[in-house]
Amino acid sequence: MSFTRLHCFFMSGTGNTRRVAQWLAAVARARGLETQLAEVESARRAKLAPPENGDLFGVLMPTHGFTAPWPVIRFALRAPRGRSAAAFVVATRAGTKLGRFFLPGLEGTACYLVALILALKGWRVRGVLGLDMPSNWIAAHPGLNGACVAAIITKAHPTAEKFLGDILDGHRRFGAGSWVSLTLGLVLLQISLGYLLMGRFFLARLFFANNRCTSCGLCACNCPFGALKMRGRKPQRPYWTFACESCMRCMGFCPEGAIEAGHSWAIALYFAITAPFAWWLLKAGAQAACWPAPIAGSRALFWLQYPFSLLALAVAYAGFWLLVRVRWINELFTLTTFTHRWRRYHEPGTTLKALVDEHR
Repeated sequence: MSFTRLHCFFMSGTGNTRRVAQWLAAVARARGLETQLAEVESARRAKLAPPENGDLFGVLMPTHGFTAPWPVIRFALRAPRGRSAAAFVVATRAGTKLGRFFLPGLEGTACYLVALILALKGWRVRGVLGLDMPSNWIAAHPGLNGACVAAIITKAHPTAEKFLGDILDGHRRFGAGSWVSLTLGLVLLQISLGYLLMGRFFLARLFFANNRCTSCGLCACNCPFGALKMRGRKPQRPYWTFACESCMRCMGFCPEGAIEAGHSWAIALYFAITAPFAWWLLKAGAQAACWPAPIAGSRALFWLQYPFSLLALAVAYAGFWLLVRVRWINELFTLTTFTHRWRRYHEPGTTLKALVDEHR
């Protein structure tokens, strides 16, 4: 099988997945292939042309909630028909290191979900790869130290190169490890569905800017999803919308280290969205004989509760955003979140300008 062009489309917040895309592009160029690297959001807006003979199509993404992020799922759904062109899928996952031991992440259903979508659209999927890169979820844990980051990246590099090299040599790459990850991902499927339906919206509404914020707007200007808006009278402050995908670019690159994920606020927000609005409504309706009482215990209750929870998220966050504009309240929430003391992270060789240029 002969390839002449490699097209890598990636989603990257802090640079991990972009770095892997660059490694793959270097392998392809060394073999004489033309290469194209593009961020999935910019490629989606540009409407991809159908593949031509010799094209190899790669989709690279981080793992979110043990599955593929919604922007990548959407990108795959809107990709052109494959016409039997070749494709591969790579998911970076949260690798860590304790002492001498490397602890793998888990991509779950991420690779095979996107691979299935592409296959249904006529692409011939040649391989999938879950690749450990330094965990960047600094809303949940401190950034890894420099030595751990360097070791994980050094270990990942040859794995990525061999993966693409095998595909360019005409082989398929569906290793046993990917099937183990898929099996575990299916076990954790409820978590993945919960993340896509609600978790990603909840996590987006944890962010706020502490009192170190200078209102520079760098986070809003460079968000890959346009999820941040600078709002309010001067001084303006960033406001996170439902479009946020928790890619960590804003936290990882803020020059002031001003962006926090409110852990104390998360507790209050959880109670706000889990208040049983739908159950109260159904109970009142049953008492008024508007509908039969048994519906209150049915699966329909979840779907009735869902819009109430989204509305509660929006209203509660709007109130929180107004509150943290008050200096002492902001300080209170800042001091009661662990992120205030945690190390930030972005891929060491990646600049914000490089990420933004590829997004455009």
